[in-house]
Amino acid sequence: MLSRHIASKFDSVIRNILLRAEAPSGEVMTPRLGRLEDAETRLEQRCARVVQALPSDEKAVLCLTYGLTGQAPCPPHRAADLLGWGLAQTLTIGEAAILRLRNAASARAAFEPLLESLHPKLLVAADEIYEMRLAEIPKPQRNKVLKRFWCELAPLERLALRGYGEGEVEEMRVALEKRASGRLI
Repeated sequence: MLSRHIASKFDSVIRNILLRAEAPSGEVMTPRLGRLEDAETRLEQRCARVVQALPSDEKAVLCLTYGLTGQAPCPPHRAADLLGWGLAQTLTIGEAAILRLRNAASARAAFEPLLESLHPKLLVAADEIYEMRLAEIPKPQRNKVLKRFWCELAPLERLALRGYGEGEVEEMRVALEKRASGRLI
């Protein structure tokens, strides 16, 4: 039996695949790609070292699903095909990798500053979505802002938000709270 968290991720992946298949090619946003070895900033380099230190099976799943190889991120079912594993095994290994990143002190020390550095970008997207909500712009158009934000991130930034953090929407809420309390300008 799949956990509720894994099942919801699976549903989300399937929905995204279907939406991408139905959209005209000019409307499909492609994530910014970069290889793990080409981490640019010192923060990204620290995070890259943490990911490279993971067991090979966990690193393989993260690299494929977050695009850390310089190729487009692939959904878990495609990663399972590439690795020759079953979908449940791939999802389980991916969740184990995320748990390892969340619970290891060295991973927290590497990813927390990267997550903090993303808060200004999160604030811009959150403000834009808030203004659209006030103008009563439909949710599908607001979702495009979030998708554009997601595609403009580097692969390690995506991993920090989706894997290490609580997800881009929750991190936006945290960033807004920090700004309201004066801890983030």
